[in-house]
Amino acid sequence: MTAFRVLIVDDHPVVLSGLELLLADDPLFAIIGHAVSPAQACIAVEREQPEIIVTDLAMGGDDGALLVDDLLAIGPNALILVYSSHDEAIWAPRTIRAGARGFVSKAEPLDTIAVALRTIIGGGIHLSAAGQRQPVSAFAEDNKVDADARLLSSRELQVLRLIAEGAPLQAMGQQLGLSVKTVGTYRERLKIKLGLDTARMLERFAAEYVAGRDGLA
Repeated sequence: MTAFRVLIVDDHPVVLSGLELLLADDPLFAIIGHAVSPAQACIAVEREQPEIIVTDLAMGGDDGALLVDDLLAIGPNALILVYSSHDEAIWAPRTIRAGARGFVSKAEPLDTIAVALRTIIGGGIHLSAAGQRQPVSAFAEDNKVDADARLLSSRELQVLRLIAEGAPLQAMGQQLGLSVKTVGTYRERLKIKLGLDTARMLERFAAEYVAGRDGLA
């Protein structure tokens, strides 16, 4: 059996060491590297295209759900497991909506990670027992604007607003802390999700849509 290629993203050396030791002893996984910041993580995902990403949240103060969104924009086939000390009741729904396949609290035993990874490899979603008791509505999209907005992630809404402002790709990347290539990926995702064929149609939609609404980003 070929081992799954794993990237670990965490800015705490002790956590990195613990995860590397845990997974190194499991023939199902092969660690291909680690990153200690969202920027490093994005570069590593683009370069290595890992099959699994185990990541912390909000490193450097960024929104953790946006990090999950960015990692999936670069590596759309990756399975993401969030491993965080953040409150699961708040952050598990947000990160699952962003595309993560599971959430493990750092308060849980470390070997829970291996159990969670096997769950998501098998096509499931891993949550703690408490997380599984949350109502289904907690994991539903909570954006109240309208059906089109509910199709979009938080990062896609940010990009949509910048398109409406007429910002070029390079300026968008600088403002969002993303590469030009990643911003371009978001533009393409927006066209697909919104059923728009051309960049001009997307720009027209963004201008009309954002102009009539506040607080999308």
